Amino acid sequence: MTPEHLSRTIEAYMAERQAEILPSGEQTTDGKQLSWCGEVLEYLTEGLAERLAARGITFSKTFPGPFRLMDEDQLNDGRHVRRFWTTALDHGCPIARLCTKFFHRHDNVTLPQPPQVIAYPPDHPEPDMEKPA
Repeated sequence: MTPEHLSRTIEAYMAERQAEILPSGEQTTDGKQLSWCGEVLEYLTEGLAERLAARGITFSKTFPGPFRLMDEDQLNDGRHVRRFWTTALDHGCPIARLCTKFFHRHDNVTLPQPPQVIAYPPDHPEPDMEKPA
């Protein structure tokens, strides 16, 4: 599996999960209540690790990866973007460093746009070394 294919696979999975969230953004079709944007991200990624593990894909850190304060920027329109980083492993061998960009607003549960997963080669520099995008 290439890094690009992996990022598209993850985004497709999150889109499937997004389709299960009602238009209000505050409840899923199975009745689960979502009260803030972090719960939405958690819902979108729930079950992803298990699905990919069946293909031999695991993560060095829980997907989408740890969040550090320096990884959040406020955009001009009131949106915020957080970057989560983890490394994807194919049967234990690194295949991609993944950056998940999570767009949200602090005043709204509904996400202003779907998360983006950007795949870099596994030897991509540590996130601390990269300028914010």
